[in-house]
Amino acid sequence: MIQRIQTLYMLVAVIVTSVCLCIPVGAIEPLGMGAWSQVYNLWVDTGDACLYGVWPLFALQLLSIPCAIAAIFLYRQRKLQARVCLLCVGLLLLWYVCYFAYAYGLYSDLGTFHICFGAGLPIVAVILYLMARRAILADERLVRSADRIR
Repeated sequence: MIQRIQTLYMLVAVIVTSVCLCIPVGAIEPLGMGAWSQVYNLWVDTGDACLYGVWPLFALQLLSIPCAIAAIFLYRQRKLQARVCLLCVGLLLLWYVCYFAYAYGLYSDLGTFHICFGAGLPIVAVILYLMARRAILADERLVRSADRIR
């Protein structure tokens, strides 16, 4: 149901996650002379070649999108919907673990890593999923209290 606020939260989170898939999430300043490298969720664009070693970032965000869309259509099963929201939060938090592992571990030999605007979008989606879960659980409490009165 589109009129429920948690549906709107999840829909905006899907849009934010989709936008994050398309924009750079970091930049690598080379140690010596050379061009900056752009880090996307699927590849690192070094100017000369593309390194596809960061594909787990893309996979984690890509998995969270269908989960959120499924959660939107689970409006009749509120407990399951709340769990799916937590699954999306977990996937995006795991994205941050992988992101910092790549940024400050695996690709640190290429140069100095700089965080871009796109890296903040998954935390916005996490906040939206948590707000949606809170609204879902509030609906569940309201339904249970109405059943008790009958």
